[in-house]
Amino acid sequence: MLHDEERHKCEMKIPFPSSREAEIAYNSLRVDISHEPRKKQTSKELVLSGSDLQVNFTATEARYLRVAVTSFFDSLNLVVRTMDEFGPPIRRAPATADG
Repeated sequence: MLHDEERHKCEMKIPFPSSREAEIAYNSLRVDISHEPRKKQTSKELVLSGSDLQVNFTATEARYLRVAVTSFFDSLNLVVRTMDEFGPPIRRAPATADG
């Protein structure tokens, strides 16, 4: 097993115009779970922080890191284009006691 300092890392913060858009992107991208054997060789952590989406990748080899980051950006591009196509998100109404 590799020690943490022997792994390749990529950390990024992606700003969105609003916290709601960041939440939509977070919920869309966090469900992208890989079932490939490579999964043990790469990991992805998504953290929602206000209107920013933080993404942390680690991989056993640089090539696995490159593939993971490229795939993530493809998915992120699709999410952003979809949000652009449908316009700004509608604010959620506060929950009420009577449902």
